[in-house]
Amino acid sequence: MKSIKGHKALITGGTKGLGFATAKVLAEKGVDLFLAYRKDETSAKTAQALIQKEYGVSCATFACDLALEGQTDVLFAEVKKVFNGKLDYYIHNAAATAFKDLLELEAHHVDKTFNLTIKSFILGVKHAVKMMENGGAIVTVSGMDTLKAVPKHGLLGAAKAALETLTAYYAHEIGMNAGKNIRINGVNPGFLRTDSTQKLLGPYFETVNKALVNAVPFKREPTLEEIANVICFLLSEDASWMVGQTVKIDGGLDFSPMGF
Repeated sequence: MKSIKGHKALITGGTKGLGFATAKVLAEKGVDLFLAYRKDETSAKTAQALIQKEYGVSCATFACDLALEGQTDVLFAEVKKVFNGKLDYYIHNAAATAFKDLLELEAHHVDKTFNLTIKSFILGVKHAVKMMENGGAIVTVSGMDTLKAVPKHGLLGAAKAALETLTAYYAHEIGMNAGKNIRINGVNPGFLRTDSTQKLLGPYFETVNKALVNAVPFKREPTLEEIANVICFLLSEDASWMVGQTVKIDGGLDFSPMGF
């Protein structure tokens, strides 16, 4: 694998969960990081300190709510300043929604979910492409709610499905129209043990997790690092002929027995 030491990466939702696991894998390879987060400053400072101490790379953090008007522009203005106008990798990982049945949704729930998952991605790509003068790679993060009917995930599942479609469209449009050597792919990681999934399911988390573990061939849950490694592969030149794909890395959950 060609060295990517000194390359620059932006990860939204980068201070926790899969975003932070990806940050650590990239930092180990010498990549400088810009980690965006919404509001948990304590976790952000902890993540930044760990990256800088353990890996010795540059790591900036920035608080912004990408569901709000204008915040994507604010984020990329800061990224541009910190990285002196250069960006190699953009990982669109941040997501949030109202976990409600579809008939319970209000307009502001729809706005928040699609602003964060779709609108901020569309606006973010415009900024990122301008900063990738020497080429680069973009990876989107989808979810198992595009593959399985997950209770109270209808809105987020629809947004993530749209994100997968945009991933394929952008891969073609940027390559054909912009003349840029920029690859765009995505990952669909299935069910993960994260702060958000544990908070959502509360006391039911372990029961649900056990059922899903029993549904996959290897009978175990994934580590966040296993998913992060695939994201980093998609960023690398080893994936040079992977274009516009959303890779399922769910341990076989998508083809699990009926009932899961």
